[in-house]
Amino acid sequence: MGRLSHDKKEQVLAGMRLLGTKKAGATAADISIEKLNEEIKKSAIFKKRVSDAIAIGKSNLGDNALEVISTYALNPPPKTDRNQLTAAIALANAFIPGFKGATTVQGKIDHNIKVLSAVPRPTYLPPPKVTIEKPKKSKIEIYDDKGEYIGTQVKEVENE
Repeated sequence: MGRLSHDKKEQVLAGMRLLGTKKAGATAADISIEKLNEEIKKSAIFKKRVSDAIAIGKSNLGDNALEVISTYALNPPPKTDRNQLTAAIALANAFIPGFKGATTVQGKIDHNIKVLSAVPRPTYLPPPKVTIEKPKKSKIEIYDDKGEYIGTQVKEVENE
C-alpha cells in the first residue's frame, strides 16, 4: 500500500487536534496506527505537523477540563458527578502547566492526647529486695617446721 493521500493526512491531523493522541488521528482517518507511524517516519514535514497537532490536542483537552472545573465551581449542580470532576482535575493536572488540583491543608496539629478511662490503673509496687548473706570465711596461715610461710587456707564457717 502506498502513501497516505493529502485528505487522509488532514483527517489524521484533525483527529489529533481533537483528542491529542495518535490513536484518535488513526481512527479519524480509518487507518491503523502502524500505518500512521510508517507515514510519520517517511515525511519530516508530516512528523512536525503531527507533533504540533498532538500538542494542540492536549492543550484542548486541558482547556475542556478547566471549563468543566469552572462550571462546577461557578454554577454547582444539585448533584455533583464526582467521577467527571476528578477526571477533569486529572486532565488539567496533566495538560495545563502550573495547574495544581491537589489541595493541601496547612495548620498545626497538637499531638498531646489525654486518655480518660473509668477503670483505675493499678498501682505497681516494686518487688521486695532480697538480700543474701555471704558465708563467713576464716583464713588460716600455714607455716613449715622452720617457721617459714607456706600459704593460706580459707575455710567457710557456718553461721550460728
